[in-house]
Amino acid sequence: MLMTRTIPLRTVVAAVLVVALAWSAVSPAGSVQAQPVPGTGSGEVPAAPATVLAHAAHQIGIRRCYDAVAQVSARVFDRSTRADILLDWQRANPDIGPFFSLSGIEFPQSSALLSLVTVPGIAGGCSVVAERISGAPLSCSQVARSELTGYRATQLVRSVMVYTESSRPREAVVLVDTPPSCLILRRQVQFQWGAAQ
Repeated sequence: MLMTRTIPLRTVVAAVLVVALAWSAVSPAGSVQAQPVPGTGSGEVPAAPATVLAHAAHQIGIRRCYDAVAQVSARVFDRSTRADILLDWQRANPDIGPFFSLSGIEFPQSSALLSLVTVPGIAGGCSVVAERISGAPLSCSQVARSELTGYRATQLVRSVMVYTESSRPREAVVLVDTPPSCLILRRQVQFQWGAAQ
């Protein structure tokens, strides 16, 4: 498991060095490097990686699912001031196995977690599970009324409600009552991300 501590995003260059040094310290001898992300040609890090998570994924050899990591993390990390990441991957050949990440993300007024898993598909593309976890200083019924109008509610177990919307069948919002707050988990699943249709 690799744990990388980043500094504020305005100094992401220094964070990139930390990730690169951490990787060189844990990189097994003779690990197989996969092909570059399509369109990058030389195997260089794509210009201006959006997040430290995307850069770390590239550094450890994630190529086939790199676009999914970059796009999801760019959206979730938007307006963040700091991030810490935990990574797990198949060391022998990172680009053929699952990539597991957990990111702690600080925003000016709050914090959140992003759990992101990618698995390369046999026929191309990637399966992706992204879960953003945060909390609100409100009851879950207040959160549901203000943010989930039009969603269908289903009780999973006591204190846990799942909200779905028919136009978004691969998305769910889970609210967990933890008085006086509400734990909010937003989940998205996509199969064959990036595969030719």
